[in-house]
Amino acid sequence: MAIELRMLQMDQTMTKGKIGKWLVTEGDTVTQGQPLLEIETDKVVHEQESPTDGVIAQLIAEEGANVPVNAILAIIGSPGEEVARVEADTATAQQAPPQPEQPEQPKVTPSTTAEVKASPAARQLAEKLSIDLTQVQASGPGGRILESDVQRYIDLRGETPAETTRLKASPLARRLAKEHGIDLGSIMGSGPDGRIVRDDVLQASAAAPPTPSVIETATPQQATEVIPMSGIREIIAERMTVSLQTTASVTLHTEVDATAFVELRGMLNDKLQAREVSLTYTDLLVKVVANALGEHPRINATLTDEGIHLLSEINIGVAVALEDGLVVPVVQNADKERLSEISTQVRDFAERARSNQLTPGELQGGTFTITNLGNFGIDAFTPIINPPESAILGVGRIVKKPVVHDDEIAIRSMLTLSLTFDHRVIDGAPAAQFLQTIAGYIQDPYLLLV
Repeated sequence: MAIELRMLQMDQTMTKGKIGKWLVTEGDTVTQGQPLLEIETDKVVHEQESPTDGVIAQLIAEEGANVPVNAILAIIGSPGEEVARVEADTATAQQAPPQPEQPEQPKVTPSTTAEVKASPAARQLAEKLSIDLTQVQASGPGGRILESDVQRYIDLRGETPAETTRLKASPLARRLAKEHGIDLGSIMGSGPDGRIVRDDVLQASAAAPPTPSVIETATPQQATEVIPMSGIREIIAERMTVSLQTTASVTLHTEVDATAFVELRGMLNDKLQAREVSLTYTDLLVKVVANALGEHPRINATLTDEGIHLLSEINIGVAVALEDGLVVPVVQNADKERLSEISTQVRDFAERARSNQLTPGELQGGTFTITNLGNFGIDAFTPIINPPESAILGVGRIVKKPVVHDDEIAIRSMLTLSLTFDHRVIDGAPAAQFLQTIAGYIQDPYLLLV
């Protein structure tokens, strides 16, 4: 019996993944647990394994394609089994919201969308195209429909209401026709009821005369290189936009005297040298933040449809910069880990992140994130919250400067911290108190050893 290989959801925020590379071809014999393909998300490159023994009857998703969660990627059959082929756009379209059988689209009125949670931009786009928001799958917090959700609904459906009355064509056929400049009205469909499918467009494209190039069109400036907004870059862009559009973000900045913090790190590294342990400032800050979250549980929270959930575990995500993006591996139960264990985990995460060896489980479950740009000479910045968390700490560089200390001018090591928080969950005063607690641990870091 044939088995469908579908796109897995690797974390609660994932809505689609990019097909990086197929590791098998049609006709290959595979075993359960064998890696079949590489999938790129905003967090990791993951190998999806075969759910069964069998033979690859059909590869449906193409390399480089962005595929929705649960869409069919391939068909695995038994040896010798005859398996009917599935059209690629049909497999993907299974993820699209159900469409009405009649070609005429119902007119959107306030009564059909009034109770739907949607952003203003999403409502404006839906009203413009006469789209019923109740048919759109939401990806925002609390089931809120975003503008990107409406656009994805349009892309999956492959047509606008005005087009549905003219001709029948699959979403993939419409997309290919647009890319190749083919008029769908000039094509005779070979699908059911004369529906135009992919092969019809490709045949029409091959028979069409070449169109004049428009590359020579004069422009004010010409790019030396075009970097596609795809894969990890595209997904990061979407998630950061969602964060800014769906959270009431506020950022607090404070400058902290980190002189004792620097001295403690140096002393600990001298003592731990024989054990080949070298603590970084980020390692120490993971412990500082974990202790502070234990004293301020309201910061360690997430917002759901039920309300504000105060989380029992303190799991600290540490942002790791990559060549074309970043990932955030998570130190689980950081409040219960020793400094040496935190240091080992963070260093291991960073090394494996840069070689795409992190597992999805190591990137999930974070309750708070730390992002450190001090190594790049940055003093202060405004970090963006990593949903579904409610706060993130930005760390700048430690720099020596003259300050007033004990009523005298002295050279001290100063550090700027930036706390961005969701004002829907956390008020300004509690956020400031949390930042004060962090500053207190940095100014008197020996409290970490108590």
